[in-house]
Amino acid sequence: MVLLRVCAVVCLLLGPAFVTGVTPAIPASVAAVVLLVLFAVRDRAALRWALLPLRVVVLVVVLFVAVQWLTEHGLEGRLAALAGDGEGFGAYLRLSGVGALAANGVDNLPAYLALEPVADGSAARLVALLIGVNTGPLVTMWASLATLLWRERCRSADVRVPWWSFGWRGLVLVPLLLVACCGALTLTA
Repeated sequence: MVLLRVCAVVCLLLGPAFVTGVTPAIPASVAAVVLLVLFAVRDRAALRWALLPLRVVVLVVVLFVAVQWLTEHGLEGRLAALAGDGEGFGAYLRLSGVGALAANGVDNLPAYLALEPVADGSAARLVALLIGVNTGPLVTMWASLATLLWRERCRSADVRVPWWSFGWRGLVLVPLLLVACCGALTLTA
């Protein structure tokens, strides 16, 4: 119970820590060290190298580096042209759609970082972007870090999730989610 409670507190503290303006790597690293020390003290046997999803970590690092390099070489301007500007249902849906496509192309975290400047400082446009990069990653297996991590856990437990089954359901669900969420955003913005 101690491990569960401390892990829950660390997760709850990460949310506010990420929006303080501090580089997200700092609170994430502090949280990782706290949990590592906690497990080393309370349940050393639980710590195994097999717990580290090395392939996923390498893939995500490569994606972040690639998006950063592309951003430094004109990606932001191209994304701004695709995502458009303005407020209202159409503008929100367009930005969400670009976010969903980008997430399915390169993973939702680097997609968000690349598109955040395009949200133009508008709270509603930022929410539209968050809708896209968080509801959109249901088509490709690599579109979300969470999906990548779950896929690794399923693979280690010999549970097979066929890509085509995952993908076709996402192709049906994502457009419905984007329209519904952008509609709700338009009503509340």
